[in-house]
Amino acid sequence: MTIAIIGGVKGMEREYKDVIEKYGCKYKIFNQKVPDFDKKIKNVDGVILFTGTVSHKMAVDCCKLCKKNGVCLYRQHSSSINKLEEALEGIKETIN
Repeated sequence: MTIAIIGGVKGMEREYKDVIEKYGCKYKIFNQKVPDFDKKIKNVDGVILFTGTVSHKMAVDCCKLCKKNGVCLYRQHSSSINKLEEALEGIKETIN
């Protein structure tokens, strides 16, 4: 299973990666808008959107892409490790 994290705190990327790997998932982390964003999150199984640390435009684009491609989207305001784990549990329940 591949998870994309949109937003989050740049300094906590290592912790995000460790938690996602603990759940046995692959990951893609996007703290900023990147070229071909739609192609990069098109093939993921789930997206965790940290709404408190991402621009409004990027959040709207992400929501549209997830809806268009049928990707599971989980929104969290806080970008803490506990909320990341909660989101991962939610995505696993939704997909399975």
